[in-house]
This record gives sequence, C-alpha cells and structure tokens, in this order.
Amino acid sequence: MIFGVSAYAQNINDKFYLSDSEKPILIVNNEIVASVSILKNLPKENIKKLNISKESTLSSINLFPIDKKDNGIVEVDIDIELEAKTQQQLNSFFGLDPTNDIYVNGYLLEDKDQAISIKSIKIIELKQADDIILKIAALNITIE
Repeated sequence: MIFGVSAYAQNINDKFYLSDSEKPILIVNNEIVASVSILKNLPKENIKKLNISKESTLSSINLFPIDKKDNGIVEVDIDIELEAKTQQQLNSFFGLDPTNDIYVNGYLLEDKDQAISIKSIKIIELKQADDIILKIAALNITIE
C-alpha cells in the first residue's frame, strides 16, 4: 500500500487542487496579481514553473489587521499573455493620483510595477483617507 501511495505521489499528470477555504493569491510571471482560479483554465503545457508558499502573504501591510489571514502565495511562470490593468491605470480611472497605493484583498501591493488580472477582479472599493490607517485615498481590489 505504501508503494502505491508513493508511486501515485510522483505522478506529474495530477492536477493542483485547493479546498474552498484556501484562497491563495497568484503571481503570474512576477508581474500580474491574479486569482488562483486562473490556473484552472491554463493548459498545463503553458505552465513553465510553479511555486507554492502557504505561509507567505502579499505584504506585511494589511488594511484589515484583525482579519489578517495567511492564505499563501502561488507563483507561476507561463508563456501566455493575461489581460491586466496597471496600478496607474486603475488609479487614474478612479480619479486618484496614479502613484496612490493599491491593496489586493487588503494587502498592500508594494511593487508598483505589478498589474492586476482583469478576470480576477471581483470588487473595487475606494477607501478614503482616515489619517489612522490611510493618509491618502487608496483602492482595495478583491480577487477570489
């Protein structure tokens, strides 16, 4: 039985499964922040590299420190282009300074060059400055 289980564990054709309670953030080609559900629609021959870190978070800065959850980060390198909006484009669309901070699921996007997958965006909230957590207005983008 142990031989059968270990042989099955070595099968590279198995799929990557997540439980409903796990909602890691996907980083594509170190450039695009996306929902991990993007992986379900990618043909496996287009995936060049996959790295999973269950303890990682997008940033140490969170808008909601009480609800802070470590859901992990999945990094993937693919050879397909994803539609994405830059942080500058999103800020400009909402009438903010293009350099304002953007948060994803409450976590600050520290790398200003990272974009956000259009297909992954569920909700965009404009968070007004409160001089406690935010000194200037920012966007919080929910992806799932």
